[in-house]
Amino acid sequence: MVIAMPRPRSRHVADVKQQLVARLREMRHRPGQRFLSNRAVARRYGVSYQTADVLMRQLADEGLIVRRAASGSYVPGTVTAWGGVVLAFSPRARHKGSFGSHLLDRLRSRLAVEHVNWVMSWTTSPGQHRPRLGATRYPVIWERPDAVDAAIRQARTSLLLNARPPAGAGAALIDSVSIDDFSGGAHAAQFLLQRRRGTAPLAILAGPPHDARSDGRVAGFLSVAPATVIAAPDWFLQGGLAVADRALAAGPGGLFCCNDRLAQAVLRRVADRRIRRPPLVGFDDAPVARYLDLTTIAIPWDDLVDAAVGVILRRRAEPASAAIAQLVSTRLIIRD
Repeated sequence: MVIAMPRPRSRHVADVKQQLVARLREMRHRPGQRFLSNRAVARRYGVSYQTADVLMRQLADEGLIVRRAASGSYVPGTVTAWGGVVLAFSPRARHKGSFGSHLLDRLRSRLAVEHVNWVMSWTTSPGQHRPRLGATRYPVIWERPDAVDAAIRQARTSLLLNARPPAGAGAALIDSVSIDDFSGGAHAAQFLLQRRRGTAPLAILAGPPHDARSDGRVAGFLSVAPATVIAAPDWFLQGGLAVADRALAAGPGGLFCCNDRLAQAVLRRVADRRIRRPPLVGFDDAPVARYLDLTTIAIPWDDLVDAAVGVILRRRAEPASAAIAQLVSTRLIIRD
């Protein structure tokens, strides 16, 4: 008598199952979002359609996905009902004339035009260790790492403004609208190469160390021209004043300041010392840049706000869709 023994599961099929489980547990898909189809699993992982179907049935039996007849497979959970947005902004946006204030004013005006309800969340509530984002509101976050961390812990879809989402689970959960800092820095270098005096060296007055926006702007500049990099302790006027003399000494041929407040610090030191001003470029086109007649790499405010509101409206219409990432290009504004 010959007894047929079941064939052992191949190592490859077991690996495919592990990859699918990891994909689900690492939150690469949102609750209620459509998961991979049998055909997509077969094509992506190099297994037969029948094997893919067996694996998907196993995932459903284990509660990792929900299969719906004539519809497909979905991540368990319900899509949160739309309740408007919560604007989780750094308290720095309360300072009139600042980047955050300018962004917030424009965004709130556009949300009103689109009839999108919004509430503010400035800081974590007293006695609370986590920011209050609201159960049904879509968080729109600017310069609030605590809100980003909370959104990831809660597996909440959110929109991050003027920054990139953190690597890992955050990249799948968090929408983003950010500035192309690298190309802006490159544009600043091209301008200063045209304006510098002879072969005098160039310098960069950067933002604080390990800041992603500053790093992108510096990297873009250095991709075009060599320069000495001087890091300020923060993005503000006082931080710029602390290192402005060093930056001026390092860049007699031209100086790129990674935001307009740092450029303001350089201009103040030039005036205090009554020295000749080197060719100078800022970044952001904040209100202070217009006041100072500063040449700067401008954030196109209308484009930035249009993109942000577009993501908000799309998220309202398609709450379970994949993460959205948009990059907004900068432009040079010459004022001197």
